Amino acid sequence: MKIILSPVASNKTTSVSVAGLVLAIDGTEYDLSIIPEGGQAGASSDSPFIGTVTRDSVTIRYEYESLKAEPGQSTDWADYTFEVVDGEVPCPIRWKPEPVQEIEV
Repeated sequence: MKIILSPVASNKTTSVSVAGLVLAIDGTEYDLSIIPEGGQAGASSDSPFIGTVTRDSVTIRYEYESLKAEPGQSTDWADYTFEVVDGEVPCPIRWKPEPVQEIEV
């Protein structure tokens, strides 16, 4: 399935995984098998989807923790587009390095 993540700065980071025609987005499952083969559905305003949804391709509103992210994220849609059959959708966000805690001895 072609997954396009549409990044939005936020205070949380969206998790997305795929199992066949079932998408899990932030713990909620969306079964795309209800869409007929070759058919399409429109995204409702309260769903994480954007635009037209098919069994083969979706665009998802992808929130990411802006305070933990590097400034100036990519503007190339290819960096936010993934082909996933089963498993986690990769996170396309470049994160700031974790601070190293020094231990005093």
